[in-house]
Amino acid sequence: MQRNTRMWSVLVFLMSVAVTATSPARQPEPAEPENRSSVPTYTSERRLPQGVTLATLANGLTVIVQENHAAAVATVRCYIKNTGSAYEGRYLGAGLSHVLEHVVAGGSTKKRTEKQIEKIIDRFGGATNAFTSTHLTAYYIDCPAEDAMTAIDLLADSMQHVIFEPSEFAREMKVVRRELADGETNRRRVQWNLLKQTVYTLHPIRHPVIGYLDVLDGTTNETIIDFYRRRYVPNNQVFVVVGDVDTRQVLDAVARQWSATPRSRETLVALPREPEQLSPRETIREMDGNTYDVALAWPTVKLSHPDLYALDVAAYVLAEGESSRLVRRLKYDEQLVLSVSSASYTPHFANGYFAIFAHCTADHWRQACDEILAGTCRLRDELVSEAELAKAKKQKAAELVFGRQTVQKAADSLGRNYLSTGDPLFDDKYVENIQKVTAEQVRAAARRYLVPGRLNRMIIAPPGGVPKSTSKDLGGGESEIRALRLRNGLRVLVKRNTRLPMVNIQAFVLAGSLVDTVETAGRSALVGAMLDKGAARHSAEQIAHYFDSTGGKLSFAAGRFTVFGGATVLRDEFPSALAMFAECFTQPSFPESEFRKVQTLALGAIARRRNDPRAEIFELFHDSLPATTPYHVLRGGKAETVKQLSAKGLRAYHAKYFVPGNIIVTVFGDIEPDKAIALLNRHFGALKPDPDFEPIGFDRENAVAKTIVRHKQTGKDTGMILLGYPAVGIRDKKDFAALTVLDAILSGYSFPGGWLHNELRGEGLVYYVHAFLMSGPAPGYFTVLSQTRPDKINDVVERIKKNIARAKQSTITEDEFHTAVQMIIALHAQQNTTIAEQAQQAALDELYGLGHAYDKTFDARIRAVTLDDVVRVARKHLNNHVLVSMSPAKR
Repeated sequence: MQRNTRMWSVLVFLMSVAVTATSPARQPEPAEPENRSSVPTYTSERRLPQGVTLATLANGLTVIVQENHAAAVATVRCYIKNTGSAYEGRYLGAGLSHVLEHVVAGGSTKKRTEKQIEKIIDRFGGATNAFTSTHLTAYYIDCPAEDAMTAIDLLADSMQHVIFEPSEFAREMKVVRRELADGETNRRRVQWNLLKQTVYTLHPIRHPVIGYLDVLDGTTNETIIDFYRRRYVPNNQVFVVVGDVDTRQVLDAVARQWSATPRSRETLVALPREPEQLSPRETIREMDGNTYDVALAWPTVKLSHPDLYALDVAAYVLAEGESSRLVRRLKYDEQLVLSVSSASYTPHFANGYFAIFAHCTADHWRQACDEILAGTCRLRDELVSEAELAKAKKQKAAELVFGRQTVQKAADSLGRNYLSTGDPLFDDKYVENIQKVTAEQVRAAARRYLVPGRLNRMIIAPPGGVPKSTSKDLGGGESEIRALRLRNGLRVLVKRNTRLPMVNIQAFVLAGSLVDTVETAGRSALVGAMLDKGAARHSAEQIAHYFDSTGGKLSFAAGRFTVFGGATVLRDEFPSALAMFAECFTQPSFPESEFRKVQTLALGAIARRRNDPRAEIFELFHDSLPATTPYHVLRGGKAETVKQLSAKGLRAYHAKYFVPGNIIVTVFGDIEPDKAIALLNRHFGALKPDPDFEPIGFDRENAVAKTIVRHKQTGKDTGMILLGYPAVGIRDKKDFAALTVLDAILSGYSFPGGWLHNELRGEGLVYYVHAFLMSGPAPGYFTVLSQTRPDKINDVVERIKKNIARAKQSTITEDEFHTAVQMIIALHAQQNTTIAEQAQQAALDELYGLGHAYDKTFDARIRAVTLDDVVRVARKHLNNHVLVSMSPAKR
């Protein structure tokens, strides 16, 4: 089944998470005068389990409502069927659905301008976005429940009355063209397209969701607008509302919003049937990089086919979780891959495929392919064990439960299920049928579909890597990092890399929780959010327009220890982009009007924490830490602290901490280093040093004198656990490296695994469990996070502590130790591959006093760790701790 696999989406959902805090009830935007005779009636209303109502208006609009009163939030969504890249008919390949998504989302309508829509959503702290796939386009607004009627009004308006204002149209077409160009450098997107174009030779699912640039360039605006008018009609739309709402009120409001829109002609897009594959296929492409991405796939069935369930179980047996067959054998035992995953993709409108993906080094990819094929042969030849079968079924059941925690996930499930099957609650039947799968059915499905004659192999190789198994370093246009100080004391790192015609600019200020207190929590976050909201010579709108019009990307934010910003632009835009970036960073104006907007969004984000169990448990954990540690301060603040912040206070913060001796700026990319340094001098050199500035230190007390245990009762039917032991900071190089290896042994490195995952996830006790070092330049904590059933909290805590005790008792084997070391080194090699990532790593290491080249010593530091070191740090640090938990029960 498509959404219950580890397969990536064709598009990245850029999810905003800002909703307002509780405030006095607001009235929705004024609606048109009501004419009851023109309001369409519901021809059917069905009450389904789980508080779901499925209704159909006389004009054909389908409405799904689910009441969920766990939190005062709601999500309003509209799904447009018969859209998406597979359903564009004679315009196939133009990506019309994707273009419309960009233009329609928030675009001006007959009732409101784009700015008015944005202002309304900003006022109530809403989050809005849209996405397109092969078979649908969807739009949503997440909001406080009290603003659900306004959200319904806004979204209904966009679904019916967009006017396609020319300047908005032109702007979004530029963005789409930039996305098309950028997609050719994205390995995941390229692999996704190679996979579809190899498995499918005729069916339109083979074409990219965003289309082809030359086809789009040959498409008129009138064609795109006509597509909107023909497809965005009531009988082609599914409207979904989930949250703290009243069903009757929602149904009435939706009916009123569509009162003037009649049913249109039905849309029928004939999709050709994909011919049966008769022989193996292979597609190879070279892309910049040093590793291989391999996909092996076999054509299978549609969503309606009964073999769906056995295929999904087979995918989980092969590569779901660290204890699965391929992950354990290829990633850990033989270390042939850096990662491996599987997916059974079964859409409702075409036969799907069963795929296995692997990321490999140059010297192992061929052997990895052979071992993957051997793994599928084993599925055909042998019955899966009862333990493997039971584990896969538990994982599927847990996914269903945990996937319904937020109104957003619940709404997406309802909408997609209805479009695919006609049943909003199909997921329940899906999991029920998964539980009926037998080992014999899994073997029969493997024998039926995973056969050599219908294998598709897709390979993305480094330059020169095909057919050879090794590749030469083509980075001749890359220099070493040049580090220097400007005359005012500001540190600069510059590196030339001509591989792509682009430049990345970043700047960091040491601050964050090192300078904020419990009383000023959230201050650094607001400073970061305000840096592009107006500067000495440009308004927020002008700054945004500049970067949008040049195809650039700009962002500012605050981390635990820094306030930072970054911009990525094309090479030719670098001089003007650096000037604009420097103005934002060194001369922000903190306008009062923009401050109020940012403050409202911050308060909304704080209110939203209650919706997310992870956010809640982290807040409880930080609150429970000693007041002397910067980790006690919530980065986003609390409602009471953010409300008392002011634009004047942010200006004072900026004046105090944004001084040359506390700043580092990086420029990495296709540049002439000397010219870049001259520009940096021009734009940052005028910043005046502060002779009274006192350097910010990192020595902060994090000790826990006595174990602290706290529990929070919530209304969510889940259990959360977060356990933290005082540990060291990254400046304690030896102990930090040893704790990193201990982390990998206990729970994997970057990906779930190790003792905790294999025991707790393997037995179906947790949805996830993972240890990690919450640390930085100031000493932090060795933490373990887990989500489980409420009645299993005590059991899970005891097992976590038991495994930590094992580590302290010298029970780690040499094999486990060496596997962890190799895994850390291999996975670290995959990090910091872009110029932005490399610049950030170098800047932070320099800012924290480690030196900009510190990351080059990573492998040596990890290899220097001994098994005795791991046991020593476990005994030294994993003693007194802070334990917080959440569940519906009192404790």
